[in-house]
Amino acid sequence: MSRRVPEFALIIGVFFGLSALVFGLVFQWSLFAIVVVAAVGTYPFVAFGLLRDDDPAAVIPPDWVFLAGIFWSLLGVLGVLADNVSLSTLPFAAAVGLILVLPPAAYAVRHDADVNPFSATQTLALGLIAAASLLLVGLVSGRPILAVIDAVLVAVAAGLYATARGVRFDARTRRNSVAVGAVLGVALIAVGVVRGGRLTDWVLVGSAVAFTPSLYVVLSRRSYR
Repeated sequence: MSRRVPEFALIIGVFFGLSALVFGLVFQWSLFAIVVVAAVGTYPFVAFGLLRDDDPAAVIPPDWVFLAGIFWSLLGVLGVLADNVSLSTLPFAAAVGLILVLPPAAYAVRHDADVNPFSATQTLALGLIAAASLLLVGLVSGRPILAVIDAVLVAVAAGLYATARGVRFDARTRRNSVAVGAVLGVALIAVGVVRGGRLTDWVLVGSAVAFTPSLYVVLSRRSYR
């Protein structure tokens, strides 16, 4: 395929993103609307162009892509919180931020960008802490579904990042992580039964805790071959 095709896709994506930005400012859209519409117009074309290019890192440096993704995800989070700053909006704000930042982060990791000040092990630990915090926020705020999605995305992304950066777990450790996840998940559901109230929230959170280690093992299998 001609090299002009991926470059043209990148240009179209940037054009749509800038168009959404200009229209949003002119017609006084909310910050959240501007961020989302610009992302919808930009991300698919940029992703297509980068995937089709033989050497995408030479066209767009991965460091730039990652930093732009962080900036845009922060704008998305601010756009959500600008309308309502409360505990109940945090899971949705986190979901928006993750959706916007994970594709650029994946591109940066794939092309060995060096912008993370933490080691792979530290990043994994921080990711697991963040995932647990999101689950707690979901239980407290009554938004468990979004919190579960956020936590699974964060935990699995942190695990895959650590694996891509050389952290390896032996087969026994991976099997044990699946077993521990299942036990903790069942324990959380049991806590929900004992406490009473909305059992569905506890079932969702417990299922996420049980499911996440298995998902990581499946997605990282190719790295252990």
